[in-house]
Order: sequence, then structure tokens, then C-alpha cells
Amino acid sequence: MENKDLAHYPFDWLDEVIGKDLNPQHPAGSRIKQEELTGWQHRLRSETSSVWKNLKSQAFSLLSSKKVSTMLTHYQDCLEELKRQAMVNMAAYPEDDPLNAFCGQVLIELGQLQTQFQRRYARYLTDCPPTNSVRHAGTTERTPPVYKVTCRLSVDQIAIILKAADDTRLLTARSFSLVLRSITPYLSTERMQDFSWKSARSSTMKMEDRDKQVATAALEQLIKRIKNY
Repeated sequence: MENKDLAHYPFDWLDEVIGKDLNPQHPAGSRIKQEELTGWQHRLRSETSSVWKNLKSQAFSLLSSKKVSTMLTHYQDCLEELKRQAMVNMAAYPEDDPLNAFCGQVLIELGQLQTQFQRRYARYLTDCPPTNSVRHAGTTERTPPVYKVTCRLSVDQIAIILKAADDTRLLTARSFSLVLRSITPYLSTERMQDFSWKSARSSTMKMEDRDKQVATAALEQLIKRIKNY
């Protein structure tokens, strides 16, 4: 393979689709037609296959282990950023929206690609965190992020605080559901490693007094701590 091919950015098409076309903050995101989406669905697998072939070609052409490790780190960083943006995009679309389903397909392909090269080149990636497995595209839950933060409140109590943040516009999003869909994948509780945004939303329909008291007490602790800084 010629050097000009090796120097080509392998994520060019994926970056364009994920970063611009599927990005709800970008003007192009509201003008996607069904035939265009169908074309993307057919092309997605061939693009990730092309990235894999390009990666192997680059690794083969590099004689230094240090250079291979650096190159793989670049791939890792690109994949993580693309996955992050794809999850943000997915959270912005309703579950019955075809764009939501396609974002799920994108996450699966990127996750499989990342797992593939991590397994083959594990000896060069000793400092990279392991990739989480990706759920089937037909499931209703979004692909989990690489890291989660444990909150010492319950799901209902977390939902109350996020509901208040949304109502006071401390957090700004198109809807309260979008707030939950964007944040809950990164949270776990002491009792639940994973919980759905739907369960959090349903708990705000009828808030228990006990949960409101605990949420209020937690916020009062934060206020006290901030005042003491």
C-alpha cells in the first residue's frame, strides 16, 4: 500500500456522519432522508472493515513497537470520541426514531472494531482500559459508557434532583427525558449497577415524601460544603 493511502484519515466517513449528519446540534441533522439513512446502513459495515484493514496495514508497515503502540493509541482515541458523540446523538432521538436505531448500530460496529484490534494488539495496549461489551441494537437501552460514577442516593432520589435541575433550567435540554437519557448511563447506585432512564422518569410521576427528604438533605449537605470552601 502506498504511503499516501496509509496517511489517509481512516475514520473520515464515520466522523462526517457521526460528528455532523447525525449530530442534532448540527443543521444537517434535521435534513436526513430515509434513502440516505438506508445508504448509511449498507455502508457502515464496509467502513469499519476498511478501518480494520487500514489499521493492519499500518501496523505491518511499522517496524518499531513504539510506533505501533502510538498508532494504536491514536485509533483508540478516535474510537472513544466517535463512540461518545454517537451516544450523545442517540440520546437526542426518540426510541422509535430510525436515527436512534442507526446510532445503536454505529455503537455496535465501533465497539466490535475496538474489541477486535484490542484483542489482536493487546501487547501494545497494556495501558488502555478494556472495552465494554455492546448490547444488541434491538435492545431499548443505550450502550453503556466506559466508566460509571456511583451515587449514594437511590434511583428515585437521583431522579428528583435531576427533575428539579431541569425545572429550574439548571440543566438545559429539549426535554426532561433527554436529561435522563444523557446522564443515567453514566450513573450507578450502591444497589443497582445499571438502571434505565425510564425507571427514573416514572419515579418522578409520584414522588415519595421520604425520597424528597433524602434528596433535600443531600443538597443541603452540598450547600454547606460549598459555603465552607
